[in-house]
Amino acid sequence: MNVLSEFYPYHVRFLAVVAAFAFLPLDLSAEPFPSIQEREARADKLAKELIPKMTLEEKVLQTFVHTPNGVPRLGIPHLPSGEALHGAVAAGCTSFPQSIALGASFDPDLLEEIAAVIAREARAVGICQAFAPMLAVSRDPRWGRVEESYGEDPHLVSRMGVAFINGLQGRGDSRFGPDRIIATPKHFVADGEPWSGANGEGFDTSERTLREIYLPPFEAAIREASSMSIMPAHHAINGLPCHMNPWLLQTVLRDEWGFGGFVTSDMGDIPKVGVGGGYGGHRIVRDEEASVIASMTAGVDAELVGKWNRLLVKAVREGKIPEAVIDRAAERVLRAKILLLGLAGFRKEPPSGKGKDTTGDSIRNYKGDDDVWAKLIADGKFDTPENAKRSDWQSAVNDPRADSLALKAAQKSIVLLKNKGHVLPLDKTKIRRILVAGPLASEVNLGGYSTGKPKFFVTAMEGITKAAEGSSLMVEYAQGCHRLPGQEHSGRHPVEKNQPDSRDDASLVAEAVEKARTADVIVAVVGHGRQQLGENLDRDTLDLPGGQQALVEALHATGKPVVVVLNGGNVHSVGWIKKNIPAILQAFYLGQSSGTVIAQALFGEVNPGGKLPLSFPRNVGQSPWYYNHPPLTGPVNYYGKENDPSYRGGPLWSFGHGLSYTTFGYSDLTVSPSSFAKGETAIVSATVTNTGNREGDEVVQLYLRQDFTSLVRPVKELKGFRRITLKPGESRTVSFSVGYDQIRFWKNGAWTAEPGRIDIMIGSSSEDIRLRGAVDYLGSPDESKTRMPPPIP
Repeated sequence: MNVLSEFYPYHVRFLAVVAAFAFLPLDLSAEPFPSIQEREARADKLAKELIPKMTLEEKVLQTFVHTPNGVPRLGIPHLPSGEALHGAVAAGCTSFPQSIALGASFDPDLLEEIAAVIAREARAVGICQAFAPMLAVSRDPRWGRVEESYGEDPHLVSRMGVAFINGLQGRGDSRFGPDRIIATPKHFVADGEPWSGANGEGFDTSERTLREIYLPPFEAAIREASSMSIMPAHHAINGLPCHMNPWLLQTVLRDEWGFGGFVTSDMGDIPKVGVGGGYGGHRIVRDEEASVIASMTAGVDAELVGKWNRLLVKAVREGKIPEAVIDRAAERVLRAKILLLGLAGFRKEPPSGKGKDTTGDSIRNYKGDDDVWAKLIADGKFDTPENAKRSDWQSAVNDPRADSLALKAAQKSIVLLKNKGHVLPLDKTKIRRILVAGPLASEVNLGGYSTGKPKFFVTAMEGITKAAEGSSLMVEYAQGCHRLPGQEHSGRHPVEKNQPDSRDDASLVAEAVEKARTADVIVAVVGHGRQQLGENLDRDTLDLPGGQQALVEALHATGKPVVVVLNGGNVHSVGWIKKNIPAILQAFYLGQSSGTVIAQALFGEVNPGGKLPLSFPRNVGQSPWYYNHPPLTGPVNYYGKENDPSYRGGPLWSFGHGLSYTTFGYSDLTVSPSSFAKGETAIVSATVTNTGNREGDEVVQLYLRQDFTSLVRPVKELKGFRRITLKPGESRTVSFSVGYDQIRFWKNGAWTAEPGRIDIMIGSSSEDIRLRGAVDYLGSPDESKTRMPPPIP
């Protein structure tokens, strides 16, 4: 076979490879770029033709992810993988806002644009498969990985997930082009409400809850975005580990949804099926070999890191698993490789850079503990090998358009929680001195799965100082406290931009209070970093860590106006702050331009328009709290008046909440037609007007509710949203479709919808409903005949 130069255009190389493999004549100058359907058909054909030409070891090698898995003698390339949750995890790549912040943007179009840039940078640095997006529906704020998700609502997570996958993989004929990568949505399924809020722990639930809450984002990822890969969850669901669950991996994923890609394991979860793994196992089978056999038989095609390779070869040779099972998995991976990379024109040397083919050695000698992915990321040491990067990788990752997009994303993601008395925006002409306080104000705070060496990071202090240039405003900083217990004795913290003060909290608070006496306004930046919350760092309190609460209270006691900026990847129980502080901004991890956007929002250069993608419980005892709960029928009054003796209070802030420096009016709700049957839709429209004096964004939200059904339904469910930008006085009509898919629910192993009145609610948040109406669903005579696959065992 000819091995073509990597400098040929991608489509020319691909066609030449196809011709070489099929032994067909090819006119390179006349052949057009093939459609995605043609390329998929050719990839299917070539993958099938390759399997008989491969040794058992070479086939097994295709099913092993995090080691060189190319076969140069057959033109099969290595498929390098990596993390790309909110930017490719490689030195110098663009750091976009974390997923929870992007969820707050309520802007799928923006997210697809971001993911396309992430894909381009990932390919440039040598990443071809990304373990992203994370499609958890996060309903327990104790869980440390909430930051990696898009929020608590299945519709929001679905829309954002589809957008991200489309951005990574491309659409139409651009799908899997030279600047696209393979998406691997995770973790399949229901990891967002683990036992005790602890990462990776088991979850028992009904099939109805799975179907209505946790499966929809993954179903959309497969049916709508055609994700090429998917990753099972760490835990056991209803007593069966997700990595060996044939109902999930075969019945639902392949038979029902038509998934045609490959299933990639999460790290350490294959041995965890049995008695292995770093934290113990599920104890379903006796040893790791049995775990490997059970997982592959159930439908896992490739292991991320482990001993899968050696054990599989041994198991086949001993007759414990049919070679046909290996062939099936290898073919699925090969199809993806061919579709993305072709079969020639790749470097012959493996990513290790040793300059020789080590395919045979790697399958025999690779040890799972040679590379601990999470540790590399935590230590900021992960990077792709130099020889895996394209020659133009530096220009690709330093494209200023990517930085502009990251800035725009942060601007769209910041949320204004409170603004009593219009404290914000701050007027530079009326303020002489501003105190910026809090340890997070001067730290690099990007969140989990971030590049260890970002191209740059703007702290809040730097952003505010820069914004004050050219004015008479003086900016002063006070650390104020520590956010890590005992940090006053620990020296420099690994992610902090400046050396923290080693004095105790009492001294730091006293210094901040003294500086506050001469300030006209105080900005307190508080929250958490990756050292307090993240993967495998769950919590049993929602309070601010360290001395930050005491700092805010001391600053408030000075009598000076205080603005609180909440910075991090999850919620906090800040009831005192909500009650006493007049202005509060929620700045989830905003990426490399964090400080710039915080300053822009404070001074009104940006009008906040983000909305909360999750509810803020009052305290950990109220967790989990989510807006789409069933009707509350007990004696506890969650929504009454605060002076009622039985009042416990709803959440501090509800899902979808977010204010603006302008105001919006809602009017003219129309529903046409007034009723619909199965297979038909009604159009719900409303007019939104900017009634303030400055341009701003509003996220118009549609919620539905049906009473008098045969099963209890949630009090409301988000079924549509639209982010719009309006100038002062400008109006726009926003429309949504309501049909069977929006009102169906799961009952007796099937989707159904029952005739009756559907309540329509349109508003600015799940609690701020501005317009109400109704539409009648007329049903369908054959509704009861519709059935889905058998119930979960």
